[in-house]
Amino acid sequence: MIPWPIALLCLFYAALTAASAAAVWKIATGASGQPLVWAAAWLSLSCAVMCGLPLLKAWARTLAVFGAILMAALSLAVAGLLVISGRPMEALLATLAAGVHVLIIRYLRRPAVRAMFSAERAADHV
Repeated sequence: MIPWPIALLCLFYAALTAASAAAVWKIATGASGQPLVWAAAWLSLSCAVMCGLPLLKAWARTLAVFGAILMAALSLAVAGLLVISGRPMEALLATLAAGVHVLIIRYLRRPAVRAMFSAERAADHV
C-alpha cells in the first residue's frame, strides 16, 4: 500500500502532468504559439516523477529527487525569462513554484521517507 504522503505527491505530479499535456496538445494543434521545448520538458519530468513514486523503489525516489531538482531549475529559468520580459508578478509565481519543488526534495530526503523506499520495505509490498 502506498503511504498517503507519497500518494498526495503522486496526485500533485499527476496534476502537473495533465496541465503540461494539455499545453503540449495546444502547441501541437497550433492553438498556442508558445515554444514546445518548455512544455515538453515539463511534461516528461512530471510524468517520470509521477510514474516512479508509487513503486516505492530506491531508484524511483532518486528519480523523483532529480526530477524535482530539474523542475525547480526549470521554474527558476522561466522566472528569469519573465523578469527579463518585464512581468515580475508572474516571475514571483514561478519562483514560488520552484520553492514547492525544493520542499518536495527536502521531504523525499528525510530518513523516514528513505525508509519507505528501501529494498526491504518494498519487498514486503510485492
